[in-house]
Amino acid sequence: MKFIDLNPASAFDQAVKSCNKDKKLIVCGSDEDQRYIEEALFEPGPDSKAILRAAAQVDAKAWLQQRRAELEAKPEWNPAALEGQWQEESQHKQGFNLATDFVTGEPLHTLLGVRIKTDQSWKVPAHFRFGGWNECPAPEVHCAIWKRWQKLYGAHIVGVSNDVIEAHVKQPPATQEEALKLAWEQYLYCPDIVEQGVESVAKLAEVLINHDCWYFWWD
Repeated sequence: MKFIDLNPASAFDQAVKSCNKDKKLIVCGSDEDQRYIEEALFEPGPDSKAILRAAAQVDAKAWLQQRRAELEAKPEWNPAALEGQWQEESQHKQGFNLATDFVTGEPLHTLLGVRIKTDQSWKVPAHFRFGGWNECPAPEVHCAIWKRWQKLYGAHIVGVSNDVIEAHVKQPPATQEEALKLAWEQYLYCPDIVEQGVESVAKLAEVLINHDCWYFWWD
């Protein structure tokens, strides 16, 4: 994987434009992100082809259902409290994050990315061997989930760091019901974006509706 220098002002625009090309630009963040990504790639484990073969055996809908069943088995499970109350569509929807400094919010002085040769964006996690630590799903699960979301919402991965995935969405949910359904799926896939982020599934849904950027982060 060869890293290239990117212009923070235009990197995500270029990444979005590359979604339908066979060589996709993926924004990766800072020099520190590069080091973590390379460390993960050097660790023993299956290569991208093996991950994609494993992904073909993963039923994304069944995985989400199993994940929910595991949570429902916990004594503290309280879906009503976790969902919270829908208020209204959020007017403060964040854009892409990997081109900016997390602390200052300013554009990174040095922004790096890679070009991935693949016919489908949902295959990108396999090339990064992304996942498999703490609550972060295994790489093949990421691929299967993103295959589902690419089909349903036109969601294409445009950013990957050591612990973040960002996506551009061509057909985001347009109703409260659709947004809540997707928000629950995203929570099951990545609890941190609710539990350490927006605090409720409904608040996540308020951001997802009619919005073309998705953000995921695993602790």
